[in-house]
Amino acid sequence: MTNTDQSFDHLDIMNAVLGLAYNLESYPNHLFKAGYKISRIEPVIGVPNSINPDILFMSDNMGLFVECKGGKFKIGVNLKSYDSIQVRHLIEKGIDIPSESLELDVGIFGLDNLIHLNDQLLKEGIDYPQVILDGNVEQINGRPFKDQALKGLFSEPVEIKSHAPLILKFTDSSPTKRIAPFVFNTLMSRSITGKNKFKVRDLTEEVMDDIWDNLDKNLQKSLVDKMKSFLRQCQRKQLKSYLHNIDDTWNVTITDHWKSRKKFSDDCNKLIHGLDQKEIFDFY
Repeated sequence: MTNTDQSFDHLDIMNAVLGLAYNLESYPNHLFKAGYKISRIEPVIGVPNSINPDILFMSDNMGLFVECKGGKFKIGVNLKSYDSIQVRHLIEKGIDIPSESLELDVGIFGLDNLIHLNDQLLKEGIDYPQVILDGNVEQINGRPFKDQALKGLFSEPVEIKSHAPLILKFTDSSPTKRIAPFVFNTLMSRSITGKNKFKVRDLTEEVMDDIWDNLDKNLQKSLVDKMKSFLRQCQRKQLKSYLHNIDDTWNVTITDHWKSRKKFSDDCNKLIHGLDQKEIFDFY
């Protein structure tokens, strides 16, 4: 039997779930309606074995751990350990909590793979709420959410009328070709606005935008390392005439002329094609 657990984009599912915490006109806002905000993305919690949920949402009296699942056969080792997490573990992690009487819950979110995954969960005695994000958003299996507001909101199918918002552009496991367009756009913007010099961490934070402060410290560090590696790759290849660095201080130089910007765009596209990227991006 072929393992199709990797035949999905985990990041797309994460964005689909993150979007539920925003009040967007054309996208379901279940978590927003229930008063939840994004607390932390990919936190590592030791209890004593490390548990690494995809997302932690927080309301005034509830914490909701979210596991984003795309495969049909593997449930992972995390799910068996969530019941051992206590509020003090979040405090020790440095996660802000609204109250020490906070109640914790877990939700599993995915696509139509959840229909198949439910058999594996049942075998392991795991009955967390399972929410499908495929055409509609709706709880399809598992016990009800502890939060009565979530229980009501997810009990009926709600049509998803638009693509999920791009809140988390990439993670440390994303391929380089996914990172490239965001980096190139930011480099061009920096050159146009005269912010030519930068530290790798500053560039990474700028590329990730508003979600940066919600990323776990370990994830932030991994993304900075990934960005540093990518910049060096660019410097060795098509962008060597634009990028220069002394240690961690970098400089991007693109002459302020449309032909120079066009040349930079073309060189970026060449680099992307070298990464087997199918789309052509324009950066000017």
